[in-house]
Amino acid sequence: MNEYAIYWIEENVAKNYFHKSDLLHRFFLECNEKKDEIIIRKQFRFITRKIHFYKFAMHLKTFSSPEINVKRIGNRVLIKRGEETVCLYIENGELILKCNHLTTAVSLLFPILEDIHPYFFVQGKDTPQYGWISPKPLKAMNDESQVLYNFL
Repeated sequence: MNEYAIYWIEENVAKNYFHKSDLLHRFFLECNEKKDEIIIRKQFRFITRKIHFYKFAMHLKTFSSPEINVKRIGNRVLIKRGEETVCLYIENGELILKCNHLTTAVSLLFPILEDIHPYFFVQGKDTPQYGWISPKPLKAMNDESQVLYNFL
C-alpha cells in the first residue's frame, strides 16, 4: 500500500501558495527531516490546521454517499466501496492515507474532503507525488463576475 500525508492548509496560506506547490512540498519534506527544530514546528502550525480525528471521522461518515462504507476502528478509519479501500489515521499532526492506488482515494475520499475544506495538500510518503486535492482555488469557483463576450 502507498502512504500519503494530507495537510489541512490555512486558507490565507493556500491562496498565496496555491500555484507554488513545489514550495509546500519542499517545506513538508524539511518538516519531516527536522522535526525537532522549533522554528520549523511553528511554521508548520502556522500554515496547517489541526485535524480533530473524531470530528473528522464523524464528518466522513455523515457526508459520504450511501454506497460508501465508513468504519472507525480505534484510531483508524476505513473507507470502502466494493473492493476499493482506503485507511486513514493521524500521526505526528499529519493525516495519513494508505491505499493501493491514488485513484481509489480520488474517487472515495477526496470528494468528501472537498466538502470539508477546499485546501487540502497531499504528499506521497513513499512516492514522489504531491499536490492539492481541489483542482482550483475557492475564489475561482465562486467568481461568477467573469463573462466571455463574443461580438460577432
